[in-house]
Amino acid sequence: MKTTILKENLKEGLNIVSRIAQKNLTLPILGSVLLSCEKNFTCLKATDLEMGVKYWFLSKVEKEGQVACSLKVLQGLFDTLPADKIVVRIEDKKLLLESEGFQVQLNTLDPEEFPIIPEPETKASFAIEIRQIIEGLSQVVDMTATSMIKPEISGVYFRFNNNILKMVATDSFRLAEKTVYLNKKVEQDVAFILPQRACREIINAFGDKSGDLWFYFSPNQLLLEMMMAETNHPKIQFFSRILEGEYPNYQEIIPSEFRFKIYLQKDEFLRHLKTASLFSNKISEVKIKIKPDKQEIELEGENPEVGHSNSVLPAKIEGKDKAEISFNWRFLADGLSQIKDKELSFSLSKDDGPAVLQARGDADYFYLLMPLRV
Repeated sequence: MKTTILKENLKEGLNIVSRIAQKNLTLPILGSVLLSCEKNFTCLKATDLEMGVKYWFLSKVEKEGQVACSLKVLQGLFDTLPADKIVVRIEDKKLLLESEGFQVQLNTLDPEEFPIIPEPETKASFAIEIRQIIEGLSQVVDMTATSMIKPEISGVYFRFNNNILKMVATDSFRLAEKTVYLNKKVEQDVAFILPQRACREIINAFGDKSGDLWFYFSPNQLLLEMMMAETNHPKIQFFSRILEGEYPNYQEIIPSEFRFKIYLQKDEFLRHLKTASLFSNKISEVKIKIKPDKQEIELEGENPEVGHSNSVLPAKIEGKDKAEISFNWRFLADGLSQIKDKELSFSLSKDDGPAVLQARGDADYFYLLMPLRV
């Protein structure tokens, strides 16, 4: 194997695959990257057996081949290699990197031991704008659970229907749903659950990219693919297993009617909430008192070991009776941080029912939160 590559291309590729390759005492090969050269392309591959990623870039290939080597060592070289162009070749089972007076020799692993990254058995596919996927995932991915008892809620639920994609995440105490309107209809309805870590790696791999993201899937496997701008060839392929199980019928808990609809300035609400949180108790409780007669809400935090906080926030309230309800302030703040507009609606169904947060006049995203029962 011998090829000449640009340092910036190799660096970008390693940054993407490095989050997948993990140190593994049982299988040391999983801490490596597989570097292969074919035709005019160099490809970097990494896997942890649950996920896999392939990153291609154009290079000047003089001799095809492949090699596996330590990802950690390869990444660490970039601060020392000064030139933009690097010659990469194999000699006596060693990987040599040469660049303007530098020659680095790395020990290698047997590339035949590198695990095969499984691909979906079927080739059903459709394309979605990368920005839509990344923005939607970013709004829901933090709301999943870490649960061995209910593994189906440890991932993000995707449902494609006609020209609508819904992404949903819940941990049983809160739930977030993002609706994305696609430019083209999908030919068949599709639903699957993707592990949270896989969703985070999708955001990492494609978050600063533009263009279309192609979906290929089978019952157990998902492939996401972004093409090169220069030629009709993949640039990034991301593979992940799909979680088994049936996602809960979450729509049953979404209130159809509300006792109160409260309209607030998001930043002001968040500022008052953070103040009250400094005085919250061991269960992170913050009380919210709703006063329709005064068109205001009151936030209260109380901790015998710290003290007491009380603040009043003006609001437009639709509803008649006064009420007091407690929330976990951390969960409430998480929901507020995902509202993109300056003004939001904070709707309450009943004293012990869930609250729903939305940007005012925007039905594409909502955050549902159960109150504390104290």
